[in-house]
Amino acid sequence: METFPWWSESQIQLANDAKKIVDEVLIPIGTRSALENTFSREAVKLMAGQGWFGALVPKKYGGHFEQWGVTGAAILNEEVARAGVAGPLGTTMFGSAAQLLHSGNDAQKDKWLPSMAHGELLGCITMTEPYAGSDIASIESTAVREGDHYVINGKKRFQTTVAAADLYLCYFQTSNKPEDRAAYRHLSAFVVEKGAPGFHVEKINDMIGMFGNYNGNLSFDDARVPVFNRLGQEGDGWKIMMGGLNVERILNGAPVLGAMRECIRYAQQHLERRLQFGRPVGDIATNQFKISDMISKLYLSRLMVYYASYCADLGRDVPIEAAVSKLFAADSLMETVLEAIQCMGGNGVLKMYPVQRIMQDAKLSQIAAGTSEVLKLLIYRQGTKRMKEDLKVPQRIIDEDLNVPLPLGKPPVKMTVKSEMDVLNVLAENYLVNPGLHMNMDDIREWIEVSDADLATCLEGLEAKGNAGLYRTRHGIALARITLSGLQAAHPPEYYRHIPKWADPKDMF
Repeated sequence: METFPWWSESQIQLANDAKKIVDEVLIPIGTRSALENTFSREAVKLMAGQGWFGALVPKKYGGHFEQWGVTGAAILNEEVARAGVAGPLGTTMFGSAAQLLHSGNDAQKDKWLPSMAHGELLGCITMTEPYAGSDIASIESTAVREGDHYVINGKKRFQTTVAAADLYLCYFQTSNKPEDRAAYRHLSAFVVEKGAPGFHVEKINDMIGMFGNYNGNLSFDDARVPVFNRLGQEGDGWKIMMGGLNVERILNGAPVLGAMRECIRYAQQHLERRLQFGRPVGDIATNQFKISDMISKLYLSRLMVYYASYCADLGRDVPIEAAVSKLFAADSLMETVLEAIQCMGGNGVLKMYPVQRIMQDAKLSQIAAGTSEVLKLLIYRQGTKRMKEDLKVPQRIIDEDLNVPLPLGKPPVKMTVKSEMDVLNVLAENYLVNPGLHMNMDDIREWIEVSDADLATCLEGLEAKGNAGLYRTRHGIALARITLSGLQAAHPPEYYRHIPKWADPKDMF
């Protein structure tokens, strides 16, 4: 594994140790587990013996968080993914340990974290339901308090490491009040332990991939869970869920990196050793281009994942970094494994090589922990919000010599609004500078000194006269533009004529 210059000595040592153990021990174990499609407790025991389950658990509970952090957890998930056994390690880390660490009380941490750090308790996260997937706020399963217990009813689906896990981090609806739903205070988080009355596995799914690990559905039929097992207060569920998603997405992107490395090494093996038409097929430039693209995607994906990990270790809020890294890595894996199979030809689809299994897992990586489409929506919303100042276009005016809009370079001197005509003149200038575009309220206020209420009054007055067109949302006026009659009211027709000097006057009319 190639290291990064910001990794600590402990993280570098962890990467070296993990690679050796994965190459020498875990890949043979994981390969057999995948071919037999059986959950490998041998792999779990081996990883537990190395203390790997404690990557996100502080030292006081028997873990290595201070030494390894989120970066170390990502390193481990990248390496063990090459053996195909990252599932139980990852779900225990982000499915229970991370949320317990940040949202559990001292008694809960004392009870569960030491056993999790030593791999004695495996974790599982349960959010998805039959009718609530990407729209996770629509969880229907309910938890109703009765004395010192909650009675839980509902269904969960698509849980990874289900059945093998001992602790299930679950989210249930604890309020159906409209005001709580509007404020996202209708959900609560619970740790449900295997063996709880009324709690059982409903179904084990046969999936396109994930061989050697369980994925299944859960049923809660008047299940009884102690109040002790609730994380935080009632209504904190959404906050806890969102707080854990960043680490979950980082640690879902990390295994993709290991899978990409396996694809590249098996593809390169074939290109160097497969002779066709009297020479290795790796001599063909188009095949070299394929490997080049695979390596480029791997390097970029690793940089994104470990930058997000580093920022998380610094204590930064990383919703965009986590989403971008997971999105790019998952999509890159799908592209990489398809090209790897193409490089290997018929051998690429045989079960004797891991790339066919990786291809099936790759599709799951584009769905789990947020589909690629949902992540794009998140990146758009969070990204444009974070980059708001950088995305702000400078105000421009028509240059008298060039007759084209040029940036002012500094904010314009604002004039005080005395009448609707002042606002109309601003809209008229926008017609020249940004043809076809409306102005938002901030755009207008950059030119004139006016209160929100007075601006709204002026715009509504212009609209009533047919001089302005307004676009409204539930919050009020959002966008404004000048109309044809408004242009006529603001200036004579000659004002809007801007003919460049190179245009022949004889051709103008």
